[in-house]
Amino acid sequence: MKTNKQLWNICMDIYKELYIEAEPSADFNKLIESGETKKPNWFSKYYLDDKELRAIIDKHIKKHKLNTKDKKAVNFEVWLGCSPTCFKEKENNG
Repeated sequence: MKTNKQLWNICMDIYKELYIEAEPSADFNKLIESGETKKPNWFSKYYLDDKELRAIIDKHIKKHKLNTKDKKAVNFEVWLGCSPTCFKEKENNG
């Protein structure tokens, strides 16, 4: 079992990778430093397919050999936290 700090660091690593892969791509650390992450719903500006999002989370869970309880904690944090949206806005064709 991991400590809360270890789990938080795993989540932060996941967020960093998610935003690199998102459309548009972003540096998660720079988003934090710039204050962007303090704005309401800031993460909705970024898109990542849910299959790719799941794959990234699963990769980190396997890498850190998380037990069932820790897997759930990481999944809840990432899915309900500030991960990029999995829904693309419909384009307006005029």
